[in-house]
Amino acid sequence: MEKASSRLRVLALLVALMFVSLSTRLWFLQVLATQRFEKEARDNSARLVYTDPLRGQIYDAEGRLLVVNQESLELRITPDQLGDEGEAVVGRVAKLTDVPIADIVSKLQDKRYLPTQAIPVAEFVPKEVDFYIHEHPTRFPGVEVEQTSVRSYPFGRLAAHVLGWTGLIDAEQYAALQKEGYGPNDIVGTSGLESVYEPYLRGERGKQKLIVNADGETIQALGTIPPTPGDDLALALDARVQRLAEKALAEGMVRARAYHDQNGRPYQANAGAVVVLDANTGGVVAMVSNPGFDPSWYVHGLTPQQQKYLTKNANAPSVNRATQLTYQPGSTFKSITGLTAIKEGFATMSGYYPCEGTYTKPGDTSGTEFNNWTDANLGSMTISHALVVSCDTVFDAFGADFYDQYVQNSLGTHGDLLERDLHDWGFESPTGVDLPAEATGLVPDPAWAETARAADGSRLFPYGWVPGGDILTMIGSGYVQVTPLQLAQAYAAIANGGQLCRPHLVDQILAPDGSPAKRVDSRCDRTIPYSPQELGYVRGALRGVVATGGTAACAFSGFPTSQVAVAGKTGTAERTGFQDTSWFASMVGPDPDHPQYVIVTMVEQGGFGGQTAAPITRQVIDALYPTIGDAGQPGCISSDR
Repeated sequence: MEKASSRLRVLALLVALMFVSLSTRLWFLQVLATQRFEKEARDNSARLVYTDPLRGQIYDAEGRLLVVNQESLELRITPDQLGDEGEAVVGRVAKLTDVPIADIVSKLQDKRYLPTQAIPVAEFVPKEVDFYIHEHPTRFPGVEVEQTSVRSYPFGRLAAHVLGWTGLIDAEQYAALQKEGYGPNDIVGTSGLESVYEPYLRGERGKQKLIVNADGETIQALGTIPPTPGDDLALALDARVQRLAEKALAEGMVRARAYHDQNGRPYQANAGAVVVLDANTGGVVAMVSNPGFDPSWYVHGLTPQQQKYLTKNANAPSVNRATQLTYQPGSTFKSITGLTAIKEGFATMSGYYPCEGTYTKPGDTSGTEFNNWTDANLGSMTISHALVVSCDTVFDAFGADFYDQYVQNSLGTHGDLLERDLHDWGFESPTGVDLPAEATGLVPDPAWAETARAADGSRLFPYGWVPGGDILTMIGSGYVQVTPLQLAQAYAAIANGGQLCRPHLVDQILAPDGSPAKRVDSRCDRTIPYSPQELGYVRGALRGVVATGGTAACAFSGFPTSQVAVAGKTGTAERTGFQDTSWFASMVGPDPDHPQYVIVTMVEQGGFGGQTAAPITRQVIDALYPTIGDAGQPGCISSDR
């Protein structure tokens, strides 16, 4: 009994000692070791690692891939991490990558980017370079090589202005997009469809939460959300037609340089555009702007020579002439202004009007003469025939009628009838095409003239709005300015019976699995106030333009119009300080009363519309209808406007 009691006392003593020891240890952990554990906890912190998604791809109307992703090892330099060895580091990178030092310096000094951004200076870097840089980190401060994906273009330069390009987010974009989750080293759409559809193409970044120590070593992965690829774009554009339209424009510009203007100088034919629209939906089947560029330049990073070509070239190759520049439309405008004259009662479809060599407005004390393209008196004619032979003076008289109506009702709600009617066709407003920086053009009117007079110190329109304002607008001259796309939209309304459709390039937005995510509404929800008979009358007149006696007859000589009906209007627009702009606006299709496509061709300093733009259009029609067996027509010498 006594032994058992002794054992219990020993056991109790041991238990007591254990509690004392545990209490002492707990006190040590809570009091004496707190700072050490706090430091270790700080050293083992949580970190979010983001994974870039694959950008959406772009397909043409037939499912051909126009823009895809390609894996690349990308070498980046963060300027503010170079320290005092910046020059030496750049030299080492240049030697490793074969990228000229000047090119690297140019990219690092680009003022669009922040010094804290990792700026790409080389793509598709060999793995040996990646290994070398990782093995010698002290020789390459601020330099990193990352696995990434970049844009690739299976069709090369095709539709570069339309597709656009991507690039490192610049300081201004980052400030605007930071709240939407963009980082300083993200790639964004910078131009064209890449820019407009950035929210769809980008996708969602993936992220992984890691526990890492002070050395950056991962201790534990807590969870992963994979990236979501961006949506794909399915276009209305047809790569085959686009390629042949680009070829037709380039060849036509070369042919134009063999002709001479009235002063004996060869035409410069330095730039041009072609637009092909689906007349019934507004879908852009082709959109060409020449000169162009290679979008892959932006993938590799612009060299100083490429930068100079794009920004210092007088022909502005990076500008989309179909949407971003405006021009006098010349006689192509008569198809529209002729309808406005009928609408307002200044003309009828059966009336006859004099086509003299010159026109002077009755009662105009200035005696200003407006010249036709020929000094011959061609006699009286209908509006239809005036379109066929492109008589200026017939339309000059209608412009005078519009001016007289304005004078009689200058303070009324209908004072500016011509300008109001032209606004109904969409002029002086953006078409709404899904491309950035669209120009709006100009329809001059008395209010604009007053503003211009005040801004120009009364040198422009010193007497306010005068008859010449309306007279010249009627023939697409003077101060009226349109884009090729605006003109194509208006001609499509004539072709389809009066629907003003919004031009669009993207037909559908597709989810990563290929299912439709969003269909782009064609939005043919505006109508022009003209009867089917009036629109049919003009379509019939325009078919006469390509027939015997018309201003485009030579360009379409031998064309099988029994298989594909062609209706069009030539235009030759004078341009101060430059040679004439060549135009041809047309509508084509097997059924003459229901054209399928509208084609607008414009060549800067290209001369007569029937001589340069019309033959180009013929080649584009051959691309749209390859089975008609047209032998083609290389070009015509013409003096018609």
